[in-house]
Amino acid sequence: MAKENYLSLRGQLRSDVTFARDPDTGEITRAMFPLLVLRRNIKDRNGYLAPKFDRPIISTSDPDMIKAAETLRHYDIVDVKGTFLTQHSKRNKQCPCCGAINVIESPIQIVNPVYIGVINDKFEDDTSGTNYLMKCAEISNIAKIIGRVCTPTEQIITGETERGELYCRYQLAVNRKLYVLDSIDEEDHADYPLVYSYGKTASDDSQVLQQNALIYVDGYVHTVVLDQEVECAECHNNFPIKTQRMNLTPYSNEYLRDFKGDVLESTHTKQEQEPPEQCEDTELQ
Repeated sequence: MAKENYLSLRGQLRSDVTFARDPDTGEITRAMFPLLVLRRNIKDRNGYLAPKFDRPIISTSDPDMIKAAETLRHYDIVDVKGTFLTQHSKRNKQCPCCGAINVIESPIQIVNPVYIGVINDKFEDDTSGTNYLMKCAEISNIAKIIGRVCTPTEQIITGETERGELYCRYQLAVNRKLYVLDSIDEEDHADYPLVYSYGKTASDDSQVLQQNALIYVDGYVHTVVLDQEVECAECHNNFPIKTQRMNLTPYSNEYLRDFKGDVLESTHTKQEQEPPEQCEDTELQ
């Protein structure tokens, strides 16, 4: 299968980089930081300024990337090249009712960097960084990915947002081009991003996509913060937690093979679509 999993981000650090260390040696074993990036369409349909920001998490255990992350400082403008990475994770959350520690399994989506570099280290506040990003929105948040639809055809979801815009949701299986140090085992060769398409692209997706269809997504990463409730294993009361999810949203899709049929004039949809501020986002099995 053709392989493409490419993210190119330019954004501002709104906090210092977080480092994890080996408890015995003190050696840094991981670097992690959120990066504020901007989608390329900074005006709404009426021509008014309406920038939309996302905050993907960059995380790495690669020694070279850790060294690069050590040079970063709060407010820096940073370039990151990398891949969309999905992993299983476990989080410890304390029940507010009984105090018990609950281990919660939760998938995470991060950017696995292959390059980290400082573009500008002169800014001292958020405003100057935002103004800079407005001038380079075209290159701030880029995702180009080839994957197969792994959602069963009958579970590909279409619906309308609160603004009445059509959306389509499905999941891709994306073969890895590079070995990832954090791979669980030798069989860990793919990532599974969720895709939300909107408008004309969503309409085309709903007509032609089926399980195993191969598509090329030209879009951006879209982060959302979700409120969830979990049940305490000790006292069985529910309590709220917040999670962040990183999805893909296409500006355009190209249908490569194994789709339902040639129902489009072209397999490349041209219109650019923007998602709403909030969208339905539940886990696909």
